[in-house]
Amino acid sequence: MKFRLVSLLILLMLLLSSCSMPFIAADTLPWINDEPILFKDDFQIQQGGWSTIEDPFSYVGYDQGGFRLRTNVPNFQVWSVPGLNFRNTQVITRTQKIAGPEDNLFGILCRYQDESHFYAFIISSDGYYGIYERKGEHLALIDQAHMDFSDVINSGSEVNDLQAYCYDDQLAFFVNDTLLIQVQDDTLAYGDVGMIVGNFEQGGVDILFDYFIVAHR
Repeated sequence: MKFRLVSLLILLMLLLSSCSMPFIAADTLPWINDEPILFKDDFQIQQGGWSTIEDPFSYVGYDQGGFRLRTNVPNFQVWSVPGLNFRNTQVITRTQKIAGPEDNLFGILCRYQDESHFYAFIISSDGYYGIYERKGEHLALIDQAHMDFSDVINSGSEVNDLQAYCYDDQLAFFVNDTLLIQVQDDTLAYGDVGMIVGNFEQGGVDILFDYFIVAHR
């Protein structure tokens, strides 16, 4: 059932993207109400429609049994989305820093509508976290004056398990099974999901995502 569901979901989104039908949130369709897993990818084979990049400045693609995002450009972010649409979701992934500065950012996207409109659930390798909204060319924190510190976040090349909840106007971020922050925002109601990685003043961040699961409550 789960593999059939994912295949039908991908087919539906491809059909919707090729015509002018009104938006339909996949998690509201009647045939998935009894199925908690909307989308799942362990990155062992190249599937799922993830956007990829490979140039002298950045790499976004399959590597080392996972999905890798790297960029050498300071104050810059790269991301990848599979081309789906959801309204209320729980997104789960596992991350590990391969290389680069501790002062970085990486995490989960939800309700991605285009490159200028999405939510980002972010941690850094030096222990900071936040929930951002992308507005135009800038990421802005929601209900935080700055990213906050937590010793729950593993530093260096240690693994971090991330969970992002987007339900109605509630956004919650769990790291290593601990709730770090919950905020309220109703700007974005639906969109894609994905992974994001970026640098601050020093480039070179390199993050590997081990798996990616989208669940429906």
